[in-house]
Formats: sequence, structure tokens, C-alpha cells
Amino acid sequence: MLAREPEPYSAGMESEGTPAREIGRLNPLVVDGALALALAALTLTEVWTLRDEASTSDLWWSAFFMLAETLPLTFRRRYPFTVVAIVGISSVAYDVLEFAPDPSTAILASLLSVYSVSAYATRSLAIAAAVIVAAALVVLNLPGIADPEDFASLTSQFVLIGGAWVVGQNARYRRREAALLAERAERIERDRLERDRIAALEERDRLAREIHDVIAHSVSVIAVQAGAARAIAEQRPDRAREALASIEQVSHETMVELRRALGALRAPADALALAPAPGLGALDDLAEKVRVAGVEVRIVREGDPVDVPAAVDLSAFRVVQEALTNTIKHAAPTAARVLVRSEPDWLEVSVTDDGPRPGARPRGDGDGEIPGTGRGLVGMRERVAMLGGTFEAGPAGDGFSVRARFPLRAGEGAP
Repeated sequence: MLAREPEPYSAGMESEGTPAREIGRLNPLVVDGALALALAALTLTEVWTLRDEASTSDLWWSAFFMLAETLPLTFRRRYPFTVVAIVGISSVAYDVLEFAPDPSTAILASLLSVYSVSAYATRSLAIAAAVIVAAALVVLNLPGIADPEDFASLTSQFVLIGGAWVVGQNARYRRREAALLAERAERIERDRLERDRIAALEERDRLAREIHDVIAHSVSVIAVQAGAARAIAEQRPDRAREALASIEQVSHETMVELRRALGALRAPADALALAPAPGLGALDDLAEKVRVAGVEVRIVREGDPVDVPAAVDLSAFRVVQEALTNTIKHAAPTAARVLVRSEPDWLEVSVTDDGPRPGARPRGDGDGEIPGTGRGLVGMRERVAMLGGTFEAGPAGDGFSVRARFPLRAGEGAP
């Protein structure tokens, strides 16, 4: 059994034209088999038409050699070097034995075998085949090379064989270009899918931070108000009703915030129809809600007003909101100071609380959690880092402090 010769490129790509694409969908072995049978039929038909010039024995031998030259072309793409060798040997033997008749169509098999070895064999085998074929032509025609007719015949054979070789090289080049283009298109598609995947992950993280900020703050306020309402429901029903009203308001606002956050996953028009994203202008309303939860909030603004990009405005608000939420969870009742300092190139926000008041039991989860070690702190740090800012958080005296600085100009780095 013959070992399959290596092919540097796919054997299924012949041409970029529409007919070639249709043929390319068929099994190459079937296509080449049909082509070999067609050439065999053509050469045998010509032998039969020249039967008057030969004996019956010569006709049988001619038919045998014509089949030996054409039928191996069925495997011209799988074993191009082996096929060109078989076709070449058969052609040389037929010429040397000088059987009659001599069909002119027999050269088509030789040309196709040379084309195939040039197009499909490895480069070293293709070059070796070209050298062998050229040498064989010279040697076979050497005795009569001085004859002008023989020299013209040799020249025409070299031109035909050389043309088949050039066409095969061109097919190899076009196939290689098509393979490179296909690989490039596949690489571009993989890169696009990877970018889409990364963008989806970033959007998911952004949405997770947004929902966390909304839920964590609102649920903390609701929990504090619900606990207060339960504690004073019998002694101070009027105050309990106020706490319940506050819970109702916070719940409604939380639902609006959630719809806005989830709306970002839908069409932009849907998102725009919802409530606008909060910013530093909403700090006073935020402080009022936090005061109801037992934290006395004082807001301090320093510096001249500056234009703050929407992304920075939202992130700065979320940092303050999350910091105050942590204060409610871990230190209330207490006092907190919110500082907003604006500079030409930077915006700084900080939240510092005084820690639990003496004798007060700080609210929390009851599991000994250290303030600032949860997911909220990580989310704040990620928000600030995405905008090129700096973030600091840690103990400050008896309380806790959070500080974030955002650049207001593109390209500004962390100090």
C-alpha cells in the first residue's frame, strides 16, 4: 500500500470562482476519478480511430499504456509524486517501444500529472519531479536534437510541461493565500468573540456593583427602620408609623434604582426612559435617609464647582453610599463626616465615622465581621480603579475612613 505523500495545503481549494466552489464541495477522489476516466476514454477513442495504422497486438498494448497513463490520475492529489512517476514511466516506455498508433491526446495525462505534482506535492518533491521530467525529456530527445523538427518538438514539449508547472505553482499560491485568509478571518472572529466575552464580563461586574450598592444601602436602612418600628410600636405608635413610612419610601426608591440598573441590559431607549443615575447632587437626600437610620451625617464641600464626568459623578456617589452603608451596619448610632473636595484636575470624596458611641451596641451581622472587609469595599476599589483613581480605606481613630480620588481629565494617572 502506498503511503500518502504530505500536502502542505488543503487539497480541496482549487479556485475562487463559483464553478470551482461547486466542484470543491464534492469528494476530490470522486472528481479526480471522473477526470481520469474521461481522459482514458478520450485517449482510447483516439487509439481506436487510428486502428488502421497498427496491428491488433499494438492496439492492445496501446490501450494498456493509455490506461496506465490516465487511471493513476485518480490519486493525483493524494499521491502527486507517485502519480507523476507512474505516468512518466508509462509514457517513456510507450515512446521507447514505439507502439503504433501514437495518440496526441496522451500528452494531456502527462501535463495533468506535472500540474498536480507542482500544486500538491511538498516543495522538495515538486522540485525533484521537475528536474527528473526535464532531464528525461532531454535524454529521450538527445539522439535527434540536431534535427530542426526534433528540436522544435522538444521545445514545444518543454513549453507545455513548463506551462503546466507554472499553472500548478499558481494554484499552490492561490490555495495558500486562501488558507491564510481563512486563518486570518478565523483569528479575527476568535478575537471578536473574546472581546464580546470580556465586555459581557465587565458589564456583569458593573451591574453587580450597581445592584450591590443599591441593595446594600437600602436594605440596611430598611432593617434599621423595621427594628426601630418593632421596638416602639406599642409605646410610640406615631413614631412607628413614621418608621414604616420611611421604609415604604426607601423601598419604592430602591425599586426605581433596580429598574434603572437592570434597564441598562436592555435597549438604550428603555434605559433612558427610567430614572436618571444618581450623582453627588443627591448627597443631601442620601444623608437624610442615613440620619433616619441612626447616623448623624454632615456634608462638607470644598473647592470651586467643576464639571464632573457622569461616570465619575455616579461612582463618587456610590462610594459615599457604600461607605455610609457600612457605617450603618457596623457603627450606628454614630456620626459621620462626608467631604467632597473639588480641584481643577481631581475630585476627592471621603467618609469618616466616629465609631460606635460609648455604651452603644453597634449594629452588624453579629459574627465579629471587621468593618470594610466585605464585598462592598472590593466593589468601591474596583469602581475607582476603573476610572484611574486611587482608593484608601482603614481605621481612623475609633472609627473608619474611606477616601477616593478621581481624575477629571483623560489620561490623568494616580499620584
